[in-house]
Amino acid sequence: MATIELERESSVRSEGIGALERRAMALWPRLDRAALRRCHNDARRIANLVARRTTMPPEAILNVLTMPRVEDGDIDTWFG
Repeated sequence: MATIELERESSVRSEGIGALERRAMALWPRLDRAALRRCHNDARRIANLVARRTTMPPEAILNVLTMPRVEDGDIDTWFG
């Protein structure tokens, strides 16, 4: 699960190794893997990388990347 600090200068990193990179590649499969590795699992850096390739603002990309994982029980609760 990722932790978020809202100050502009602080970085946002995931607890799992490569978790944000894996999520970014799942959502945007044509990302440059080498550039993604250079982001060192920093959500803000990944968001800036993705923002160059899409019309989504970096803040929205950051929210998508750091969203909590949805468990099977949550799906049943939301969609009955």
